[in-house]
Amino acid sequence: MKRPIVDHSWTKIVETGGIGLAAAEKKLQAVTELARTIRAAEGKDAADNVLHNGLIETALLRCKQFHEGQSALIIDDLHINYTYATEAMKKSEQIIDRELSYLDL
Repeated sequence: MKRPIVDHSWTKIVETGGIGLAAAEKKLQAVTELARTIRAAEGKDAADNVLHNGLIETALLRCKQFHEGQSALIIDDLHINYTYATEAMKKSEQIIDRELSYLDL
């Protein structure tokens, strides 16, 4: 990918305070836009396959919700969701580079 989503700012998702919230919101927006782009070019099935059926977005949403203070979420939830989103997004970026390079993402 020309502009990888998992970059130096991705790691800020686990930081406390406003920095983590801002990073989670920014990356959630980026993944949502990426899904929209793939869906428009290749269809829903392709977007679901590449982006783990929306689970990356769900994990990032949970990170965002933790930072917003949702009482049901604890620090472990933040780290579990962050770790999943990170590994899944890295795999997605590899698939995009290998199979969807013509989209010039």
